[in-house]
Amino acid sequence: MASLLDSLTSTFTPDALGSVAKALGADAGTVQKAMGAVGPLLLGGLGKAVSTPSGAESLFKALPADGGGMLGGLGGMLGSLFGGGAPGASPVNQMLGSGSNAIGAALSRAFGFNVTPLISMAAPLLMGFISKAVKAGNLGPADVSAMVSKEHAAYVADPAHAETVSLLRTANDAGERASALVASYGADWSKVALAPMAATMLVAGSDLSGPIDSMKEVKAANQAMVDAATAAGPASVLAAALGSGIDVGGLKQLREMAPDKDKLMALVRAAAQTVAQRSPAEAAAYKATVLKVAQATAEAAKDGGFLGIGGKLISDDEQHALDALKSALA
Repeated sequence: MASLLDSLTSTFTPDALGSVAKALGADAGTVQKAMGAVGPLLLGGLGKAVSTPSGAESLFKALPADGGGMLGGLGGMLGSLFGGGAPGASPVNQMLGSGSNAIGAALSRAFGFNVTPLISMAAPLLMGFISKAVKAGNLGPADVSAMVSKEHAAYVADPAHAETVSLLRTANDAGERASALVASYGADWSKVALAPMAATMLVAGSDLSGPIDSMKEVKAANQAMVDAATAAGPASVLAAALGSGIDVGGLKQLREMAPDKDKLMALVRAAAQTVAQRSPAEAAAYKATVLKVAQATAEAAKDGGFLGIGGKLISDDEQHALDALKSALA
């Protein structure tokens, strides 16, 4: 039977790699190299998660009932790049913990493109392959733990993988420091992580746009977040909060926490105050990033004009939203 990593690698045929690379705006060869690190990264995370009987049991219960079918086909794979994964707990968080954003930011710096969507795509695929192995071998939680741990140990011990193993150690170190940072914020962390998305919603919602312009706004805001996380230090608030960019789970949580304009603004203000209190050295950078994300949203599509000719880069309503944000963050 093929190993978990071999099964994951074989999913990415040349055609699939080309489509994924196009979606991520990266070279197919670079995406292939990154995928060579993402698989072992997730396998190592799983190894930690199943290192205790309770962890192994928890993973076992989280396995998809349909084997690998949860993201069957290229369409499903590409859909997961943009938050279209399975509902419920994120497989990435199950494998990598609360420091997953910082891990993604570290790998993005190393490979020169946003690797986090690739991690999000590979995680449920790997869970699917484990589910298939469970069904084929009638395995139990302890068997799954042994299988994952053995395969990861073999990968790490192979001298041919030394460079990748070194890179993953650096990324995982960033993840551990980010996890400690997130834990130190307690319940306040959700505000810090969601404030840039709140700023995006405030600007985007100030001036109704068509579906194409809305997509441009989301894409621009997402890129601004990822760029900030990638440029920041590995143990920084920005890396821990923004490494995944905009995700569906975060948007759902934001709608529940701040369902209207006033609450969105209050959340942004509270997040900035929290960072100023707990990480004062990063307060200015955090505020600047929230504003940069909002500015990128406003500039993503022109207001008025025809076929890109004429019109205003930032509408009056968008400018009003930007000014309100600047005032709240002053």
